[in-house]
Amino acid sequence: MIHQYKNNGYNIVMDVNSGSIHVVDDTVYDLIPRMETMIEQGVTRPEEIRQQMKDADSSAVEEILELYEAGMLFAKDIYEDYVMDFKKRQTVVKALCLHIAHDCNLACRYCFAEEGEYHGRR
Repeated sequence: MIHQYKNNGYNIVMDVNSGSIHVVDDTVYDLIPRMETMIEQGVTRPEEIRQQMKDADSSAVEEILELYEAGMLFAKDIYEDYVMDFKKRQTVVKALCLHIAHDCNLACRYCFAEEGEYHGRR
């Protein structure tokens, strides 16, 4: 999964699955969605990608392929197979916090809230 955005004049590309963040030029920024679509359609070999993107700037394509081959762009989601198992698990309550009242009547000597010896506000 790729997120792309522009901030303060920078083109930022984030690969969620690898955790990689890249600052790229306009050409690479514009080519990434096109290449992502190709990869989603099953075109994953660099030779095939080069062939289908021969009309694009070759140095930009090579830059993207270098990141792809290094596993820093278009990385596979290694947890994809575990999501359904996680959703099917039996849920249990691990913690519970009830706010019945926001006042304490214990008057502990060490408490810093009004009743204690520090006489601060609750």
